[in-house]
Amino acid sequence: MHGAWSIMTDLTLNNPSVRQTLLRSRLESGEQLVAVDLANEFGISLDTIRRDLLALEDGGLARRVRGGAIPVRSAATPYTERRAEPAANHDTLAKASLPLIKSGMTIILGGGTTLVRLAAYLEPLDDLFVITPAPAIASITLEKSIQTYLVGGRLSPWGACAVGCEAEAALGNLAADLAFPGICGLDQAFGFSMDYTDEAGMTRAMIKAANEVILVCAKEKVGQRARHRILPVKDITTIVTDADAPTMQPFGDAGAEIIHA
Repeated sequence: MHGAWSIMTDLTLNNPSVRQTLLRSRLESGEQLVAVDLANEFGISLDTIRRDLLALEDGGLARRVRGGAIPVRSAATPYTERRAEPAANHDTLAKASLPLIKSGMTIILGGGTTLVRLAAYLEPLDDLFVITPAPAIASITLEKSIQTYLVGGRLSPWGACAVGCEAEAALGNLAADLAFPGICGLDQAFGFSMDYTDEAGMTRAMIKAANEVILVCAKEKVGQRARHRILPVKDITTIVTDADAPTMQPFGDAGAEIIHA
């Protein structure tokens, strides 16, 4: 039971305003709400919980799904804005990903601020070859004297990476050991997802070009669903994350290796 609930009286939990405030705090932390579990936890009827979820949805705070509700998320902001205020956990995630990259590998690094940090920590390993649609990443790896192939095309402002038919075609002619795509959402029912159509297409091309996909996912993105599904949960093999073990257990149960940052 959540600590916040443990000090609540039955009378307090009979107040819909109190319940919905507490449910909103869970949604804001990225948690998915399961109606049956909440009804049991609060000692109230399933119909009452459903009314709470409906009220949260009407207020734009949740989106109801079968059996409960999930947080409503805003689409990713442009890369230039995110770059100006980098998240503190990006360095932790980048460092935890480094042991997966070995000498002689060909890797694909997608766009976004987390993968820029990963590029910043890369060592110039023997015969390491980096493919990227992101000019910021290519600039970093070139400076480190790492062999680099920059995929060209129209630049997306969201991930600061090349997108469109030209970029997808170029990736279709390449082969890599590992792909590290940018990520917008990771949900135990919906899988790995992206916000924008063009970046979703480019990401699918990255995945087809690689033997294995590594999802570097901040805890804030777990439990989130973006518009376009890239991979269902059953096809996810490796996740590097700073989310806690209970949060990631469903992904591990589905077959993914979880590397905790």
